[in-house]
Amino acid sequence: MPFQKLLIANRGEIAVRVARACAELGIKSVAVYSEADRDALQVRVCDEAYFIGRSPATESYLRGDVIIEVARRAGCDAIHPGFGFLSENAGFARAVVEAGLTWVGPTPEAITLMGSKIEAKRIAERAGVPIVPGYFGDDQSPGKLHTEAERIGFPVLIKASAGGGGKGMRVVEHIAHLEEGVDAARREALAAFGDGSIMIEKYLSEPRHIEVQVLGDNYGKIIHLGERECSIQRRHQKVLEESPSPAVSALLRERLTRAALSLARAAGYTNAGTVEFILQDGEFYFLEMNTRLQVEHTVTEEALDIDMVAAQLRIASGEHLWLEQEDIEFVGHAVEVRLYAEDPERGFLPSTGKITQLNAPHEEEGVRIDPGVSLGDTITAFYDPMIAKLITSGESRNDALRRMREVLGGLEIAGVTTNLDFLRWLVGHPQFELGNLSTRFIEKYYRPGAFPLAPIPVLLGGAAVQLLSNDPDARDSAYPWAGNAWRVANQGLQASLVVEGHTYDAALSSIPGAPSCWAVTINQAGSQLLDAVVRLVVRPQTEESQVFDGSPSIVQVELPDEPLYSMEYGWGEDGSPFIVWEKREYWVRLTLPLSTERMNTSLQLRGENSLESPMPGKVLKLLVADGADVIAEQPLVIIEAMKMEFTVRAPHDGRVASVKYREGDQVAVGDVLVELEKE
Repeated sequence: MPFQKLLIANRGEIAVRVARACAELGIKSVAVYSEADRDALQVRVCDEAYFIGRSPATESYLRGDVIIEVARRAGCDAIHPGFGFLSENAGFARAVVEAGLTWVGPTPEAITLMGSKIEAKRIAERAGVPIVPGYFGDDQSPGKLHTEAERIGFPVLIKASAGGGGKGMRVVEHIAHLEEGVDAARREALAAFGDGSIMIEKYLSEPRHIEVQVLGDNYGKIIHLGERECSIQRRHQKVLEESPSPAVSALLRERLTRAALSLARAAGYTNAGTVEFILQDGEFYFLEMNTRLQVEHTVTEEALDIDMVAAQLRIASGEHLWLEQEDIEFVGHAVEVRLYAEDPERGFLPSTGKITQLNAPHEEEGVRIDPGVSLGDTITAFYDPMIAKLITSGESRNDALRRMREVLGGLEIAGVTTNLDFLRWLVGHPQFELGNLSTRFIEKYYRPGAFPLAPIPVLLGGAAVQLLSNDPDARDSAYPWAGNAWRVANQGLQASLVVEGHTYDAALSSIPGAPSCWAVTINQAGSQLLDAVVRLVVRPQTEESQVFDGSPSIVQVELPDEPLYSMEYGWGEDGSPFIVWEKREYWVRLTLPLSTERMNTSLQLRGENSLESPMPGKVLKLLVADGADVIAEQPLVIIEAMKMEFTVRAPHDGRVASVKYREGDQVAVGDVLVELEKE
């Protein structure tokens, strides 16, 4: 290798991934980190690490001048941008080259050409690649966009011209919402990429998202590395990817890859890149080209037995491409899922917290883990909430999926809300197993509460009795309520329980003549979730049950016309109680009956007129002021966190009594943003 030391201008799992490739090639790796990332995993795995600024990305990971100066100071020969941040910034790539450093990626000219989705569409048209009907013009005036949207026909998709990753994208169903969608897309694009230009496309109802990986050297040779299926998405961001696609035949693969190579050659492309298509009813259309390494490059690596990052580094160092197109042949099937700190029950909103428990399966044949964090790390509101990528492979799609179900079933994580149960639900869904996918898969099939391994109400019933049976104050009728969370109800006891970060109301009453049995009712937000009989069965200590502190027991929940649910319960070293179902621990706690603890299940409302922040973040934009009259569903406040926006809307007609925060203020989950008065 002509360069010996490489700076990784990124963070999280991609920085760790690049550092691993450097170690295998004998290249020293240099990490950069912000205030929030002082103890991050990339700092610990790289050979050296340098501080580059405060936690907001605009003051650290987006400071190209600071990063280049660090590279010089550290004696680096090259910079790898990873993905996101500055990876598709032609100005940064040019500055790296002008500083005498090697840029691991395509040329600044190719980034400029393909980094603009508008220009990329024009190149695709000239190259004979089919494109989705839309508007890609330079005139960005409201009147022109209004006219073009009506010409295309609703629904339409508003897209940022620059960048990727689902940022700056909005589906608009009706002309009345066009201005709001355009404004939101512009803001998000400006914040993420520094470019607010947008384009409009016809929104296809049931497309699949297929992409082709390309790889080219600096001497004009370029090949494709097959296709990936990336249709499972939420908020236009991918959740699961696989290679090859179950929908692509050999004939369709030939057409797709030929189109991808035509476009890449027209752009004079070098290094690794991805040409993305949407596929519907047997026809495909060019979507965009990502001029960088993709998050999902791992499934291509596992399906083809190739190291993409090593290939990037070798090409950047000046090597001729050593692969021929006929060498590219799938050796199996690979699936990747993205483990995020987010809450599917609350619209996949990102979550924050410290990882207090992390038990992951070990890497072995067919199982690969690409982590971004480790035990004890904190997920903050400043960056993307990805925790790790989990990749499984096998000779067939069924083999890869079987391994993925095993990996997800054995994974344990606590301290932060994650999408783990959602991923378990996803890979076990019958339509997914059949390969019947589209970008609307989650929208069509997922509903909150659909994915727990055991029904949450059943867990709650067991949790309620578990805590009651082991709280002597709660059982003692002479001294039942003082100093603890239980209180008298009409027919027994009531308490608030927190399971999986959500708060529920539990009511218990004893059943005459039925020892160790309780009638349990569970409610949430006024809706009854469970009305069942719960039985406690204390069992003797056995060698298999040594995991528990204290006397291990079984909770049995009886529901009409359903199987008997049985689960173990116990206590952790800190005294925290948990229930175990299918080797998964669900942690439980009580809250004081009149406590001010916030209800995580509420997206916006504490009371009828108090609108809460749905996630930790920054007040990006205030759309109302004190005394303003508002109507139901009117946008009031826009919150920004983890590279996404969330709009808090009025629940009813009324008047703004008070706005609690200013633009730029940081808020926590549940902080009251606006107080309303009803008309």
